[in-house]
Amino acid sequence: MTERREVCLRCPGVELVPSGPFRPEIEFFDCPACQRRYALKPGRSLTFRWLHPISLLLYGILFDVNLVGRARALLQAAEQLPNQPNATRRMIDEIELELTQPTQQVRDILDNPQTEEQCRQFLREFVAKVRTALREDKRD
Repeated sequence: MTERREVCLRCPGVELVPSGPFRPEIEFFDCPACQRRYALKPGRSLTFRWLHPISLLLYGILFDVNLVGRARALLQAAEQLPNQPNATRRMIDEIELELTQPTQQVRDILDNPQTEEQCRQFLREFVAKVRTALREDKRD
């Protein structure tokens, strides 16, 4: 039996490099080409690893099953953005890339209780809110 090699979800054909910490309940990988970091739980699909911009946003709704606190979560997430427009744009670009060219079930990154569509809608709303704020800041 051959060992399965994980490949980057964004870089076609690029094999991922195992990274630590090494634990039986989850494996971690890094892409040598784009530097994206991934996680893989047994029996699951490859997802972005914790601290990816999507994981940070979805954490804001992780414990809000009915999304009652959606507005509060959006506001809290926006407040956590770096006070550097270029860094914020890179984060938003990364989230938009996943929204327009899906590679995974984003709800699986943190095992969110919301549906995949609810998670993606939350991400879309956040991106729109931040894009508007960035445009307004540019006018000031």
